[in-house]
Amino acid sequence: MAVGLAMGTAHADSFSGSSSGSCSGTVGSWGYFYAYTYQFASISNNTIETEDHDFDFDGFLSGAENARLLNGKKNTWLVYRQGDFDLAVPYVKGAGLFVRDNRDRDEEWIKLCSY
Repeated sequence: MAVGLAMGTAHADSFSGSSSGSCSGTVGSWGYFYAYTYQFASISNNTIETEDHDFDFDGFLSGAENARLLNGKKNTWLVYRQGDFDLAVPYVKGAGLFVRDNRDRDEEWIKLCSY
């Protein structure tokens, strides 16, 4: 009895990296902010396999150190939520740190800084 086997290769999209930096400034009516972020992420098949971060925020972002992880975004950022703000924190150098008001679905992401 002959048994035939067909073997294929599965292609998995995997990304990993880390980025860190700090910046400060003012954003319209929200006012002053200071942000330091370190972010490491490893993503495979659109699933966050590992992540490690260290955050320090002040100003209107004060308290965002305790933000909860929501998901990955475009294989460049991990998105966190704290109160009224979502933060797109980069794990790829040069991607930049972004924030938006999550109470308004049409709110655009605002770039706070580039690392």
